[in-house]
Amino acid sequence: MSGVLVAAPMRSRAWYACALLLLSAGSAVAAEPDVPMGLLTLCLATLPETTPERLWTSWSLSPVVVLPLLLVGFVYVRGLRTLDGDPQPTLAQRCFFAAGVACLFVALVSPLCRMASTLAWAHMVQHVLLVAGAPLFLALSRSGNVLLAGLPTNLRVMAGAGRRAAAAASQPYAYLLVSFVLYGLNIWFWHIPALYQGALLNISLHLVMYAMLLLVSLLFWHSMLETYRVPGGASGLAAMLLFFTFLHTAVLGLLLALSPKVWYPLMALRGATWGLLPLDDQRLAGLIMWIPMGGVYFVAALAIVARLITGASRSSGEGTART
Repeated sequence: MSGVLVAAPMRSRAWYACALLLLSAGSAVAAEPDVPMGLLTLCLATLPETTPERLWTSWSLSPVVVLPLLLVGFVYVRGLRTLDGDPQPTLAQRCFFAAGVACLFVALVSPLCRMASTLAWAHMVQHVLLVAGAPLFLALSRSGNVLLAGLPTNLRVMAGAGRRAAAAASQPYAYLLVSFVLYGLNIWFWHIPALYQGALLNISLHLVMYAMLLLVSLLFWHSMLETYRVPGGASGLAAMLLFFTFLHTAVLGLLLALSPKVWYPLMALRGATWGLLPLDDQRLAGLIMWIPMGGVYFVAALAIVARLITGASRSSGEGTART
């Protein structure tokens, strides 16, 4: 028993030591005079625009983004080791988690992030990754138990209690409707020209935009995929809400693509070196939202309907066999 009591604090100390090491590394890099400071900032329009010649040197290594990504990866790996005899995630679930983190890396760290403050179509690809790529993969990974196991003991107890309370209080239909409304409002809200351009100029608003896009999208995809995992009465509602999401995002995409005016003048002043007229850049952004992004919702809705029909057919067959 004493060995267990000693091991737990040792594991917690190791966790905190690793977190402090990551923070120290970020501070050291920020203080290094040979590192261009542009690399350590967020993807704001206050920096010079990204050009084709400087594309592969236009990374965003801001500690406020990189360190959380590293910490999430560390917590997940630690959780895999801490689970021991508990059910382990499948290979597919681990791959989904890796794909989700990779989407975040591409959206927030790779040169795409810098391009998103220069070109409207790159901004749209970044948002697709944040609202329909990373959160979808992370929801498919069902990594909640692994991440919970990877937390320090005190945080694990608090997070576990909060998770159980939320699960007990949530109702499937209300959960679906609330997540659907929040998700739709979130997407339209951050495409208001004044807000998006403000986020390109202000650090705090920029971080709030990232956080809201990702967290609300995680809530949305978790609620939808739960109806796929456990088919039932809520599955039909989930499929319908996904179809409506496809429709309203398609409308937003078409408004962008067909508008005779530039929505984001700040970008129109920055993307000339890419050989795209501002309206052509905006039309391409609208098409990306309309077709690839809309296709994700459409396929997800079809998958839930197919699972529901398959489950109903199986139940009917089992009932006939018993008779």
